[in-house]
Amino acid sequence: MYAIAFDLDQEALRNHYPGANPNNAYGDIARVLTERGFWRQQGSVYFSNNPNPVQCFLAIQDVQAKHPWFRAVVRDMRMLRIEENNDLLPILGQSELPLGRPPRKRPDVGEFKLN
Repeated sequence: MYAIAFDLDQEALRNHYPGANPNNAYGDIARVLTERGFWRQQGSVYFSNNPNPVQCFLAIQDVQAKHPWFRAVVRDMRMLRIEENNDLLPILGQSELPLGRPPRKRPDVGEFKLN
């Protein structure tokens, strides 16, 4: 499993994003990454079950091709190889979860279990 994590420079985003609302840049990026098989795990961190880093490279090249402003606004960007992905929310107990809802489940993500 691989992940892409990025941080956008907010001032650069205001200067280079062509749309009226610079916050829409995050949705523009998300759409391209989703088309490439990634899902948003949290913030600007996107996971994928692709078995090799080439898919990360291609996804980022695709974002840049579709959104030429992207390079000008990226402050930091990393590719991460995820060995395990365990949900730690159950450690907090059900009473700690917002509105009593169980944590989000993904069929492709492992779960941490206490004995």
